[in-house]
Amino acid sequence: MYRVRPGRLLACALAAAAFLAALGGGVALAAEGEDLDPMVFEDVFLQLQNTPVYKDACTKTCHGNIAKTNNYSSEIIFQHGYHQLVACNSCHPRFPHRADTTIERPTMQGCFDCHGLRHGPMGTLASDECNDCHMTPKERLRPAFHTFDWSGKPHVAPAEKEFNTRCAMCHDKASCDDCHVAEGVRWAPPVENGWSYDSGDGCQSCHANAGLTKQQSGGSKSYEVLGIDESVHSDVTCGQCHTDYRYDDEPSKTQVWSVNAGLSCINCHEDNKEKAKADPVHLYDDSVHAEAIEKGDYESATCGSCHGGHFIYALDTDAAKQRMHLSAYRVCARCHNEEYGTYDDYYHGKAYKANTPDAPSCWDCHKAHDVLPSSNPSSSVNAANVGETCGQPGCHKGSNEEFGAEAAALIHEKSNVTEENPILSFINSLRGQ
Repeated sequence: MYRVRPGRLLACALAAAAFLAALGGGVALAAEGEDLDPMVFEDVFLQLQNTPVYKDACTKTCHGNIAKTNNYSSEIIFQHGYHQLVACNSCHPRFPHRADTTIERPTMQGCFDCHGLRHGPMGTLASDECNDCHMTPKERLRPAFHTFDWSGKPHVAPAEKEFNTRCAMCHDKASCDDCHVAEGVRWAPPVENGWSYDSGDGCQSCHANAGLTKQQSGGSKSYEVLGIDESVHSDVTCGQCHTDYRYDDEPSKTQVWSVNAGLSCINCHEDNKEKAKADPVHLYDDSVHAEAIEKGDYESATCGSCHGGHFIYALDTDAAKQRMHLSAYRVCARCHNEEYGTYDDYYHGKAYKANTPDAPSCWDCHKAHDVLPSSNPSSSVNAANVGETCGQPGCHKGSNEEFGAEAAALIHEKSNVTEENPILSFINSLRGQ
């Protein structure tokens, strides 16, 4: 016969009561005058264990005033009231009152999702000074996994493997130098983030919440982040792209977070062993877009401006390649709206906008990463090169400079050519155009 431990039953009962109250009492556990069935409590409690943590389920019955909720340790200076604007599930990713009557509390890593983080141009999100939260003196705060023979071998392996994801929460270069300099040891983290802590996907503790919104002049804007799991960069941490959202005071490339994020692709791709991933960076460096960024024109395109951010997908199938081929409006036209509007000749622009698979996209003629102004002798649409551009494989075989010049005059200037042609102008006037 199934038996429920009294302690567990009490926990189940309290949790179930809170859960049902949060649901508005919509579930009846027993008719009036009947004994409550422990198994029903157990089922409801287990349901609560696997239900997303919503504020109403916490505050409506048990934690009406979260500021009065007991601190979870006498050694920690902590008030729930300080966090009243933070969603409960930011710190409690699952229901904290567990079936064995224990309370699952946030980890130090969970605290560091916010504490110590320089939130881009907004500055430090929350203090990372140990004594602001811990009553125990800093020198006595030793995690359980630390060993006392730290100067020996035990610290080498974890530092090599997880310095940025664990050690750097507490330790900086000076912490290592205290011993290393005296012993003549030279060492640096073997990863690109250097001495900075990386919270992995910790930003999602807040940015995975659909309710993370902000009122702006144009209405409510959502700061929920979607698409990462389906992205080709699903294994890249938030901090690797958002390089100014850091745990140290290293200066950012610019004061504009979106530009910094858009240029962060360079950090991984520039020295990539795969030529196909490295070449675009070197081509972009010489482009008109990179030149403008270098001069402080932050309206110019970065890698992220064209490729996107969280939704970047792999071009490993024909369908994905075709999807990219037909995305010129999103990639180019948001900046070059006028030029895209005049891309309307019958054989190129109109065909492309009708989703014709073999019609040229903007970058088929203007290049993608090494975009240069037509006045540049190296530009693909310079008068000396446009014939070769038109004659590229799959297009106008045998094209020459004269053919290219004639074609270029039509592709973006059909309306001008039409106006200059009396017959076409007359026909269009009959059509009311």
